Amino acid sequence: MILDNEKEEQGQMTLSEEIAYYQKQLEKQRIEGDRDGEMLSLFRLGLLFQRQDCLDQACDYYQQALVRSREYGMRLKEASALSSLGTLHQRRGEREQALMVYRQALNIQREVGFLPGEGTTLGRLATLYQEMHRDQEALICYREALAIHREVDNRSGQGTTLNNLGTFYQEHGQIQRALRCFQEALLIQHEIGDQRGRGATLSKLASLYFSLGQIQHAHVLYQEALLLLRRENDNSLLALTLGGLGQLYQTCLQAKEALRCYREALELARLSQDREREAVVLSNLGIFFAFFHQTRVALACFLRMLDLLSSCQVSADQRREVEGAIGLLCEHLAEEGILIEPEELAPRAAEVIAAALERPPTQAMRAMSRGALALEMLAFLSEAVVDVCTIHPEANQEVRLMLQRAHNILRSRLANGLAGAGTGHQELEFFEALQGLLDGQSAHLPPRHRYQPLLETLKRGISLYFSDPDRRQEKHAPGRG
Repeated sequence: MILDNEKEEQGQMTLSEEIAYYQKQLEKQRIEGDRDGEMLSLFRLGLLFQRQDCLDQACDYYQQALVRSREYGMRLKEASALSSLGTLHQRRGEREQALMVYRQALNIQREVGFLPGEGTTLGRLATLYQEMHRDQEALICYREALAIHREVDNRSGQGTTLNNLGTFYQEHGQIQRALRCFQEALLIQHEIGDQRGRGATLSKLASLYFSLGQIQHAHVLYQEALLLLRRENDNSLLALTLGGLGQLYQTCLQAKEALRCYREALELARLSQDREREAVVLSNLGIFFAFFHQTRVALACFLRMLDLLSSCQVSADQRREVEGAIGLLCEHLAEEGILIEPEELAPRAAEVIAAALERPPTQAMRAMSRGALALEMLAFLSEAVVDVCTIHPEANQEVRLMLQRAHNILRSRLANGLAGAGTGHQELEFFEALQGLLDGQSAHLPPRHRYQPLLETLKRGISLYFSDPDRRQEKHAPGRG
């Protein structure tokens, strides 16, 4: 989730220089009794340390702001300190603590009648309710926050809230509404020059298009998001984006690129102290290693994930899902004659994962990419088929001819010994499966087929499009962002 925070740049200073500047200002303001200046410096220092992922230091300054605001009788500053502390608790997965301080902040802002602050806290509270699967409360808070941001003309708040609301709709299969939210957020963020917010929204939009099987468009959006977020040095959002891009590369048989993305995403999630984001990356890594029969490493990923989730307030269903994956991997190891007790591997899980990530791609990983269709070709063909099956059925014949030409060229290469028989036949089978999708048939590939994950992604995307409850109310699908 994206959380609004004050943004006030101090010239062209680096973060370290700005921290030093405000620490000196704070000393001076306390000597002079400048209460307003002191509060400004405390909040600014909290935010700067938060941006550097130094959450303990950020918490210390926000706590000082809370104590001072109560001592000085500054009710609005007290609410701001509580709301800022809530973002830290939420970041750490401490949801009950976050809920408590958000509610305290909201009560003060409503008592005083400070609408801008109320809108910001409602938006944060909405993301928390969403994480806690309290969907009705989340939706109410999102709508109230958006209405307030529009009333007070808080454009940045509108962009952030629309982004998070889009994620909410996406999680509930309301694809058209999610697209509209993301596109409106992008428009606002472009107008106000919010590069971080724009990068975050592009990343969310890429994830949505990937879930719809729109591989080519998702790849372009992920690259755009990465470019913006690297400039902003936002480790948590970078980890989210790299994790999504890694999943795309994995699905499209780019094992080396997928591993590179996962490795960086895991490092950034740890730097940002975002336990839940780290857990998501570990889940993707576990699936990745399991696919390449590195079962012990995959088991280490899920054991480490379970350990992280134990310090977060997650649902019992989430824990059971991870525990189920651990049990299944232990069964696979036992079938291979390898007996591993999870309790013995768990303390060394992080070490096992780190060692696996340092090793070069295995022979199986290299073989996965060898002879496969290029990413550009895979993405183009896949997206063309999904388009025909969803929003552009009139292009069926054109795409069918294109697939047939690709099929014939590959057959000719195989006949002349210009393509490897083992891999070339899998490409032919994939083309035939795509033809089946165009014919409205139930297309399948064997579980260990190199293109099976991609085919399943396309099928899920088509199904997701048609399961959207709002689809029939739209004459045309919304344009792409």
